[in-house]
Amino acid sequence: MFFPPRRITYYSTASLAFAFAVFLAIPAHGAQRLPKSCVWRVTNAKAPFYLVGSIHALSKSDYPLPAPYEIALRNSKRFLFEFDPTKHLEFERKFEAAGKYPRGQDIRSKIDPELLAWLRQNVATVKPDNRPTRRERARNFDTEFCYKPWWIAQHLVGPVTYSKTSLSHGLDNYFVDSATREKKEIAGLESVNEHVAVMGGLSDRDSEFILRDALDQPRNAEKEFSRMHKAWLKGDTNALWAGDSRLRKQAPWIAARFVDDRNLKWIPRIEAELKTGKPTAIVAGALHFSGPNSVIKLLEKRGYKIEQL
Repeated sequence: MFFPPRRITYYSTASLAFAFAVFLAIPAHGAQRLPKSCVWRVTNAKAPFYLVGSIHALSKSDYPLPAPYEIALRNSKRFLFEFDPTKHLEFERKFEAAGKYPRGQDIRSKIDPELLAWLRQNVATVKPDNRPTRRERARNFDTEFCYKPWWIAQHLVGPVTYSKTSLSHGLDNYFVDSATREKKEIAGLESVNEHVAVMGGLSDRDSEFILRDALDQPRNAEKEFSRMHKAWLKGDTNALWAGDSRLRKQAPWIAARFVDDRNLKWIPRIEAELKTGKPTAIVAGALHFSGPNSVIKLLEKRGYKIEQL
């Protein structure tokens, strides 16, 4: 759905040699018996064109990936991610700037006083110590007053969700590594500024909602992520969409901002890629390919035929 800023380093996680051997071993008619995955192919495109639903955090045990992901990697010459990952340094700089209040403002006048008091009582931040040992030490939450609630949610609360997984092993990083290694084209569906604005443009009210929601989730974070992970493994978009129902019910305008609104903006850009006739893979969070306003549904309304692999 949204790239957290913690997906900074791109590691080479696996060799494609095993996957290529699998391709050679599977007879043509056997492909129909493969389990479904979060990979789709536009069957009436001029050239191979794939839609790849990613999950931003995976563990080493999730590799090697199912064959459809490697097929999309092998057959594509151009990859479009939610934003251009080669511009990650620019993104990090602008994302952090968007997460800070303008000079003269801070969180103390922006959120409910009781929530602020709870944060000061219960949340500590970890900062690197400047001493030669470079040890980390905890600081009081008061050092984070300059940051907006959504930033605090992402950096002080959000990492709990990924305690047993790794963003460095996420599918996005794996595709970036593979495309870079093969010297294939890499681009983004959104500009850096557009991607930053998804979170950076939240109102004070919505930003506080994101923080409250993140604070409420640690009790169920592991269970929820496990359920979504299993749905992703099966290519079960209905289960993926159902997993986001709480946010759509409590704050439908925020849910639409994160997924549906962006899908609509992406369609003209995806169609432009389709018309180039260049073998391409669109790689985005799996929720963008789920639900009634998914990228898949929107493309089908425009006459494109899409097959899930």
